Amino acid sequence: MSVEVVSTLERKVSFNVSKEVVNTKVAAELKKYAKQAKVQGFRPGHAPKKMVEEMYGSRAFEDAINEQLNKKFVEILVEQKLDIVGYPKFDLTSSEGEEFVFDATFEVMPEVKLGDLSAKELAKPSCVLSDADVDTTIDILRKQRATHSVSDEAAANGDKVTVDFRHTVDGVEFEGGKAEAYPFVLGQGWMLPDFETGVIGLKAGEAKEVSVSFPAEYHAENLKGKTAVFTITVKEVAKQTLPELTAEFVKTLGVEDGTEESLRKEIKENLQREVNRRVKLKARDNALQALSEVSPLEVPGALVHDEVHNMMKHAEENMKKQGYKADQIKLTHEMFEKDAKNMVVLRLLVQEFIKENALSVSDDEVKVVVEDMAEMYEDSGDYLGWYFQDEQRVNNAKAMAMEQKVTDGIFAKAQTKDVAISYEEIMKMQVQY
Repeated sequence: MSVEVVSTLERKVSFNVSKEVVNTKVAAELKKYAKQAKVQGFRPGHAPKKMVEEMYGSRAFEDAINEQLNKKFVEILVEQKLDIVGYPKFDLTSSEGEEFVFDATFEVMPEVKLGDLSAKELAKPSCVLSDADVDTTIDILRKQRATHSVSDEAAANGDKVTVDFRHTVDGVEFEGGKAEAYPFVLGQGWMLPDFETGVIGLKAGEAKEVSVSFPAEYHAENLKGKTAVFTITVKEVAKQTLPELTAEFVKTLGVEDGTEESLRKEIKENLQREVNRRVKLKARDNALQALSEVSPLEVPGALVHDEVHNMMKHAEENMKKQGYKADQIKLTHEMFEKDAKNMVVLRLLVQEFIKENALSVSDDEVKVVVEDMAEMYEDSGDYLGWYFQDEQRVNNAKAMAMEQKVTDGIFAKAQTKDVAISYEEIMKMQVQY
């Protein structure tokens, strides 16, 4: 039996199914149904054969033919040593004579070949925290706890303003395009930049028309890339007052001795942990991108399809947690297809990299990963004990340790270039956790 190559990963085989075998299986299935059949006027198991056939014949035939299809197809897989993906598509091509003839179309796993990384230059990121970064974080903490008092002055960044607004697109006002007594703090990015710029300089009681451009990636489909005219009326301006770095205030931030020195030390340690984590993730992303670039790979549509559904499921769960209602969640395959394909490609390449380089993770390496996470907790010993009690948590740590080994292995095979990144840049970077 030959296997026809339809495309890079798609294959097709033809095979026969005996009608006699199918009919025998149908008869056996009908006997089972006859024992259970409930037909008005007849005791269970005593219904006429013809009535049982009319009631269950189609289902019995479907069960019988599917059993034979699966049996024959498995025999082909074993004989041809095929590594398939997903479920085949069966098509009846002939029912003449004593046999049914079927075509089975299916996808096979690709042959994964890793490319040469030796000529690839990889950016190795690093980030050194400065006192200014700590100052910025302290300012953020103070702004989060700021108080506001009503003022007759013009609105400026940091002020809390309350506004009425309505907006139109192409001269048409639409549902959800207006609000009354809407509060927000200027300069914190709560509103679109054009909107906030239009409010700055206005006093309570003043109004203004402002043109606001919506970004192409805006969440509302009907506003993406469009320009709207907002009519904004400022109802109230409240000036910001930041709390002083008193011992009392510092204690409210969880620093027991209330000193600025201890606050700065704790902030710097926390920032450094986050920076280290993001630097590792950015290095990982750079490594995986390089591996993908030197190792072009076509992946089965079935794997991409499954990954799309996983992503959609997680996205839907997250949106529900954020308060979205079911009828507000409108996700499509197209939204996730590109990322899903990249995910499948990287998964196959990483598996091959691990296999080709015989990478493994020791218990000590897993422990290092968990100890690193434990530093975030006051009693790291208790955390370690809790973490190792659960097999799933340990497996997650193993995966993290292996991820780091793969990253290091890719960097070791490529040329590297040290790249210094500021704290502000590393915090803005989009990294996949």
